[in-house]
Amino acid sequence: MLSPMGKLADRIKFVRKRAGLSQERFAETLGTVDGVKVSRGAVGNWELGKGISRGNLAAIADKFKVPLDWLEFGHGDIPQNVPSVTETPLTVPGEGNNVSAQHKQNARIGEPVRGFARIPIRGVAMGGKEGYVILGDQYLGDVMAPPALAQVPDAYAVYMVGDSMLERYRHGEICYVHPYAPVRKDDDCVIQISMGDGEPPHGFVKRFISMDEKQLKVLQLNPRKVLSFPRARVIAVHRIIMGGPA
Repeated sequence: MLSPMGKLADRIKFVRKRAGLSQERFAETLGTVDGVKVSRGAVGNWELGKGISRGNLAAIADKFKVPLDWLEFGHGDIPQNVPSVTETPLTVPGEGNNVSAQHKQNARIGEPVRGFARIPIRGVAMGGKEGYVILGDQYLGDVMAPPALAQVPDAYAVYMVGDSMLERYRHGEICYVHPYAPVRKDDDCVIQISMGDGEPPHGFVKRFISMDEKQLKVLQLNPRKVLSFPRARVIAVHRIIMGGPA
């Protein structure tokens, strides 16, 4: 089983978002570690991959009930039961009870959304013989999320470009992407590939075959052929959970 979170920074961010916390509240929940108070800036640096002490890693693992071996090295399955830590409770006047501020988070960008949710469309369509999109930070609108993605942080959608996966997807159809779901052999996925020389990453919709420390192998359906990418150029492999007409 392949974990889509190959970087420590991604695993820390995953834990924070699964707990439903902002960076500031995540730091406050951790409190003081090894005599140093955790700050929001420190959390931001961790999520940018700028390094973290093992003491802070151990504190995250203990506070949020995730295996330290998974958090530090990515070993094992992705934890599915990260406890949700509510924001500071709000008192409703006249009620005499507390209401969690989580109930106000429906509009918070990047956080889980309860009920009906919309997810962003990513990628500027470019084409090419393998069919690719430029995966930048542009906002291209959004679409209604399928139920499986309604509470998934960072879920997104992409438009299928070209005919390279024609047995499965037609040009212009939408693929709905779960960035944290385990990727298995024969899963359709969005692979993000670094192009170097300052170019933004290219995203391809392909069928996963395998990935090791040397290379990623994927299957293109039309024409049917195996494509290989050097492992060092692979930014992410994200599983497509469904697709269909826009």
